[in-house]
Amino acid sequence: LIITILLLIVWDIPFEPSTIKEPVLELNYQLYDIDDLPIQSDAHLDTFCPFCESEPIIHPGQVSNELPDILQFLASHGYYKGEITTLYSLDAVDAIKTFQLDSEILVDGIIGKDTWGAIGNSASTVPVSLKQPDTENLSLLIDLWQRQLTLFADGSPYKTYPIAIGKSPTPSPVGQWKISAKLYMGGAFGPRFLRLSVPWGNYGIHGTNKPWSIGTAASAGCIRLQNKDILEIFNWVKVGTPVTIYNGPFPKAHFNRPVLQLGSVGSAVYEVQTALKDMGYITFNPDGRYGNGTFSAIKKLQADYNLPATGTVSGKIYDLLGLYIFD
Repeated sequence: LIITILLLIVWDIPFEPSTIKEPVLELNYQLYDIDDLPIQSDAHLDTFCPFCESEPIIHPGQVSNELPDILQFLASHGYYKGEITTLYSLDAVDAIKTFQLDSEILVDGIIGKDTWGAIGNSASTVPVSLKQPDTENLSLLIDLWQRQLTLFADGSPYKTYPIAIGKSPTPSPVGQWKISAKLYMGGAFGPRFLRLSVPWGNYGIHGTNKPWSIGTAASAGCIRLQNKDILEIFNWVKVGTPVTIYNGPFPKAHFNRPVLQLGSVGSAVYEVQTALKDMGYITFNPDGRYGNGTFSAIKKLQADYNLPATGTVSGKIYDLLGLYIFD
């Protein structure tokens, strides 16, 4: 019996390296070195972020759901005056070619990697910004409700930026984290990437080549900024800077207290594990993954309170753990 219990606990213990290192995963990126500028490189989006959507390559005559946003972008920059449609028409091709010419990239009318990059770069105009904070005591507050990121200096708001957040199926990770690495990724991630210390996935704060997505729920869980904004923040913060991701003052119950069971992953699992550890039901560090150790701890909690020992977390268990929703 003792061996069985130990195996169940070990099963749920996450691996914790003594120092934070980026996964290899055949990626071609470089950690930010304080003495050197990041080196431009390509990143394998599907490997680094399996849930992220890479940019489609759109050829003349094709239909794409991305086109209306692209055409709106071109129209706002004076390149296009035609119909906003999902069809990549000849008029739209001519507009793209003009945009490619002005961007000094290959003029072929194909919306590919270079064109997506030029769209992102066109939104990287020099910002009207404050000077760099004269303190190293910086922190970031990300408000998913307001869809904005606020930089704090010495505990006071210093500057606020609009953001895009995770879509409903891939929500942004609510909680208190730290910047664990400063990367240059390129492509869909924009010019810079601040990786967060979320233990159950590759989440970060980065730029975008879809500037029209800012202000919406559009990402696979990461926080998107305009490229000019991530460039500014990247230069100011450092590895170890605290980051709080907050879901607003009036969260809906099904967003914050979902039913959890074996295999569940995310912020809710992390909070449940934290409460279980505070109550002495687990000894391992929370990792946001509902494994056998968490399952056994919940069953023990249920038995202690004369509840059916299902191992599933729902409303009553959240109450016992002190995880309430406040209005």
